[in-house]
Amino acid sequence: MNATRKAKPFWRRTKPPKSRDISLLRPSSLDKGIRFETAADAIAESLRSERLLACTNRSSLPEQYLSECRAGYYHCEKTYCPICARDFRRWFIGELLRIVEQCEWRSQLVTLLLEKSQNLHDLRPEDYRPLLRRRLDQAGLHDTPVIGGFEMVYRAQDKSWVLHINLLFLGSAKLALNRFVDSLGSDNFVRPTQTVPLRDLPEQLSYLLKFTTYHRPFRQTGPKRSPAKPLNAREHVALVTWMSKYKFTDMMFLNRVRREGHRLRPRLE
Repeated sequence: MNATRKAKPFWRRTKPPKSRDISLLRPSSLDKGIRFETAADAIAESLRSERLLACTNRSSLPEQYLSECRAGYYHCEKTYCPICARDFRRWFIGELLRIVEQCEWRSQLVTLLLEKSQNLHDLRPEDYRPLLRRRLDQAGLHDTPVIGGFEMVYRAQDKSWVLHINLLFLGSAKLALNRFVDSLGSDNFVRPTQTVPLRDLPEQLSYLLKFTTYHRPFRQTGPKRSPAKPLNAREHVALVTWMSKYKFTDMMFLNRVRREGHRLRPRLE
């Protein structure tokens, strides 16, 4: 055995059971945009990303990682790699499904728009971890298990980037949750926060943490979201450059939840 062989990341050490495998719960028979991304979808997106990256004069390293990962030489484990991101999300969503199905708490999903800027590199998830924990404490939610995922999206209307976070609250008093949400409201957004109960576990939990390179260029009218479109080359390259600074685990937010091997475990004591 080669002692220098790199150990597998924890999310590759197991596969979700069929009952919690999002690739089976939202299968390939569904339309694209509704189904969980298939292996073929991930490969196609990797090829598209590589082509866009090749159009620039920047470092060729990201496109090389995509190409060699796609060829099976190794797992690049880059957040901008659709193939590796799919593997990570299958693990993450499987863990969310296991926790929610086993817990006895009333669970809620909260989306918070944190900050926007025309300069993508002004937006840093690490700047918000202390703030989120402080606001949870101040709202009386310091003992509440919370699992979240940071995400970056592009808004074509004002050519800005928006950092937001989706949070799964595993039980919380309504008043305390309202205090937390109100404390993070922002005048920079028309609707900075949204809170919804869990109804369709596979669908809703699959959106908690994503690594997307598309945007919705048209304004939403009514409850239905506008169609998603791939980012243009300039914005795509900018987003890949930003994503390259972070690991998959950097995009997670855990409060009163610890990782034990490949398991996420809420802390109840």
